[in-house]
Amino acid sequence: MVKARLHRWTLILGIVFLLAGVSCFIIRFFTPEYIGANGVLHESFYLVILGYAGLFIGLIFSFISFLTRSKS
Repeated sequence: MVKARLHRWTLILGIVFLLAGVSCFIIRFFTPEYIGANGVLHESFYLVILGYAGLFIGLIFSFISFLTRSKS
């Protein structure tokens, strides 16, 4: 019972984090980068870091979900 619940929640969290990581990369791709009037570069580089973190955490949760699945 506990193993099935752990499998379900890690699978859900893995999918959520993977989708969040991919969406960060999609948003970063469509966000314009520009140099302001005062010479400052405006870009959303933090989305790259959040995207990689989301993918990494999502893969960890998916791996845990794979390990806790029932063998029946």
